[in-house]
Amino acid sequence: MNKKLINISLVLGLLLTPVASHSQQNDTASADRKKGIEHMSKELGFSADQRTKVEVIFDTERKKVDAIFDEEKQKLQKVQQETRSSLQGVLTPEQMNKLDQKMRQNAQRDPKKKAGS
Repeated sequence: MNKKLINISLVLGLLLTPVASHSQQNDTASADRKKGIEHMSKELGFSADQRTKVEVIFDTERKKVDAIFDEEKQKLQKVQQETRSSLQGVLTPEQMNKLDQKMRQNAQRDPKKKAGS
């Protein structure tokens, strides 16, 4: 159980801190994102189609975040909200609820990270 919680925390950390991946070298950040998507896929039970769509969503988000990295925090928050909206179109309501719950738990453990911010 603890291993699953750690894996979910890792995935959520990747979801909630796109700016941190921006400062890493591209190869390392890309490998971390792939691991995160793999863990998320297993934990939330994605179908092959969902996994492909989620990968595209996060690739799109990364490009947007890179483009606005030096701009206001408000613009970054908008991209994260767009990602959430896109995920809602791919994930089942049950999967989205699980993801929301894990994001809230992660935010409670680390006040520096805020779900949906």
